[in-house]
Amino acid sequence: MTKIKPAILAAAILLLPFCVAVPLQAQNLTLVKRLLATRGCPGCDLFGASLSRADLFGASLSGATLSRADLGDADLTAADLMEANLNNANMKNALLADADLSKADMSRADIRGANLENANLSESFLKDASLQSANLKCSNLSAAKLSQTDLRNADLSGANLRGADLKAADLSGANLRGADLRGADLSDARLNKANLIDANLCGAKMPNRKTSRRGCEVNKQQPISMNNYCNYCHTINDWWLNVLRFN
Repeated sequence: MTKIKPAILAAAILLLPFCVAVPLQAQNLTLVKRLLATRGCPGCDLFGASLSRADLFGASLSGATLSRADLGDADLTAADLMEANLNNANMKNALLADADLSKADMSRADIRGANLENANLSESFLKDASLQSANLKCSNLSAAKLSQTDLRNADLSGANLRGADLKAADLSGANLRGADLRGADLSDARLNKANLIDANLCGAKMPNRKTSRRGCEVNKQQPISMNNYCNYCHTINDWWLNVLRFN
């Protein structure tokens, strides 16, 4: 049996990652081209993909891996990103209105200044993410994991945050006017100068660990309808759907 010199073996081991990286990068580039051409790549591995300012309106990316991808200023309006992996992704100033991000992993992602109006983020993971100054008006964040998330100066007016985990989140200066925070966990959260006018906090655990009764006086038998802050969202959503239907 031929013996391999230790020096040659060591060099081969050091070069192995580079040999593997080349085909992986080529595969990634092929998938990026496919996505840009068809706006569809569900389940694709787009780890670290460069998609800054990309036109991905209505794109189908459910279950895709976009961890560490650059989506800064990209147009992902009405895109399907359900269960996508976007942890550590750059989504700064991205357009994500009406997008489906339910159960998506956006932990530690940079989402500052992004437009997520009327987006579905239910059961999503946003721990340690930065959503500073983001537009989350009328968005669905029910049961979302937002612990230690930076939501300073974010617009969450009319948002559904029912049952959301907001432990130690920074909501300083955030607009929570008319938001549904029933059963949310706000333990140790920062609410300095936050706007909570008309917000429903029934059953929410407040920063002082006490349970709020604000909003509990509403008749439980009374059907809950979308508040005045979001009545227009149905019209917007129907318009987007019509646009997608004829394209």
